[in-house]
Amino acid sequence: MISINPETNTLTATRDELTQIIDKSIERKIKSLPDRSALSALTREGTLSTTTTDMTNTPGNTFTKGANTQLLASPAIRGKITKTFRFFNAVSRNDHQDLRSIMQTYEPEYIRSLAPQLEATGSNGGYLVPPEFYADVLFLLNEFGFARKYCAMIQMNTNVMNVSTLSGKPSVAWTSENGTIPSSKGTFGRLTLTAQKLAAIYPISNELLADANIDVYNTILRIFVEVFGQEEDTQVFRGTGSPFTGILNTSGVVTTYLGASSTSGKTKYTDITLDDLINLVQSIGPAQQRGACLFIEQNTLTDLLKKKDSQSRYLWDLAQSNDPQIAGAVGFNGTGLSFRGFPVVALPNGVIINGYDGSSHASTPFAVFGNLKNAGAWIGTHGAMEMRISSDATVENVNAFSNDLQLLRMTERIAFGVGQPGYLAVLSTSAS
Repeated sequence: MISINPETNTLTATRDELTQIIDKSIERKIKSLPDRSALSALTREGTLSTTTTDMTNTPGNTFTKGANTQLLASPAIRGKITKTFRFFNAVSRNDHQDLRSIMQTYEPEYIRSLAPQLEATGSNGGYLVPPEFYADVLFLLNEFGFARKYCAMIQMNTNVMNVSTLSGKPSVAWTSENGTIPSSKGTFGRLTLTAQKLAAIYPISNELLADANIDVYNTILRIFVEVFGQEEDTQVFRGTGSPFTGILNTSGVVTTYLGASSTSGKTKYTDITLDDLINLVQSIGPAQQRGACLFIEQNTLTDLLKKKDSQSRYLWDLAQSNDPQIAGAVGFNGTGLSFRGFPVVALPNGVIINGYDGSSHASTPFAVFGNLKNAGAWIGTHGAMEMRISSDATVENVNAFSNDLQLLRMTERIAFGVGQPGYLAVLSTSAS
């Protein structure tokens, strides 16, 4: 019989009763975490199968819980998390022998993918991120990021990959009976994807690494999803060539200007109107509009939503056949928001524009329209993630040894390029 003493703040129970309490607590904690049932669909290369039926893709592009929510409670999933925490615990103890032992339990294909880069000796050894942890990072990048969600993904087996693109279409001709059919063929171009290294250093206390529970696992997981996802999104949309040229700056992308002219005098982001969005949508053909989305930042969207007519009616509402679900359009989880039937993707501030304000920014693109997959906006991934560990380095005036920290440096190699830029359109401020 369970009894509680409020004076001493103690609980008395039998062993079976305590076991039952612990099991129920773990079950409640697992149910509060995001659904991970689709992780079984991850391939060895770390890509998410598009044919999985374990999860439902909602209009807001977030995943809802499927029928396998209890998968987390299975011994297999618990074993994976335990193995990952054995890795992090070894990191916190600076136990390189245990780390090498853990690495030997990985699949041979996974080890070979980064074997030449490993330096598993010395105080600053390099180790592969546990496959289970890497799979979860990729899963959440697809769920909460934008670049990987809307672009076409490709696995690179080498550092450089050439992708064929269609640069000219074949022509057709009417011919008479028994007439000679003129020859015609398409012309092809080449998009070269070159993998570049993306890295982040994050200081984590040894106490946090040693605390092997699901809460800590979820915390570490989201730390790296946030830093990697934000930089991937920034490079894909507004990269300036170091290392990637983003969509806004890619040659061949169709450009339309505020006020429908490069000399309209509308050089401010705040000059945008719904007419400009119509011009943006109509700047590419109907075939390219299929499956297209409008990508704008939250600040830009806010300005558009606030615009009113002379009777103080919101113009955005009047432009829709059905009122958009504005209440759901928050951050990563916007749902139901559309413009003239095209989904609106509200990107976090800072992805497209480096500082939204009312100042003049001549010839600066700040909105994208199109179907990124059809346009051949490719993200290539090469290999898995690698982690390097330091217990004595200094980053931003924080010394790991003095503060009892581990500095975890996570790296991945990705590539990006656009094969059919003419399938995409951007909206820019005018030049003058």
